[in-house]
Amino acid sequence: MRKKTTVLHTIYKSLLVIAMLQVPAVHVDAQYNIKKMMEEGRRNLDLGYYVVSMELFRRIVALKPNLYEPWFLMGKSKFHLEDYEGAIENCTTAISLNPFVPEVADLRGLSNIRIEQYENAANDYSLAIELRPDNREYWFNRAYCYYQLGKDSIALAQLNYIISRWHDFTQAKAMRREILSGRKPVMPSPKWRDKSEGIYGVGIDKWKLHK
Repeated sequence: MRKKTTVLHTIYKSLLVIAMLQVPAVHVDAQYNIKKMMEEGRRNLDLGYYVVSMELFRRIVALKPNLYEPWFLMGKSKFHLEDYEGAIENCTTAISLNPFVPEVADLRGLSNIRIEQYENAANDYSLAIELRPDNREYWFNRAYCYYQLGKDSIALAQLNYIISRWHDFTQAKAMRREILSGRKPVMPSPKWRDKSEGIYGVGIDKWKLHK
């Protein structure tokens, strides 16, 4: 795992150098259009140019460190680059600047899941639920974290609530059956996608993490 991480970081740094060559240099005495840079960063993020988008958002936060959104989007870029700890750090900064955006807590929760920090992820989804209690996916992902932590009774209580509130949530029913069967949780590899791309698959057919 450590060897893989080292290789990823080496590739990551190489790509960052290339990205820095593609992004115009910052001059201290120039006036910068933050809105235009944000649009360019989002465009590159949408196109899958994650290193370029990350570098653009890094430059924005260097100029305007009190804006939460570029911190969040930089974290999203890092998530796609499998730099989950970096994504968590950026999301934490974004939350400190604006604690009222559930999508940031969601991304930090998914990042914590990817590094198997399920207690932290459950806390992130508690924050997301507090901000958006009608989002069934946040409830489901928190129940999944409790299942991974071996807190089956809490997970079942959460799933029972979810199913009673959202009767058609088949993945929640599947996870409940899994817990009641006494099986140990499978260690999945959840994939983060933007809202337009639908749900967040964990790589197994029984149930899925959601956005």
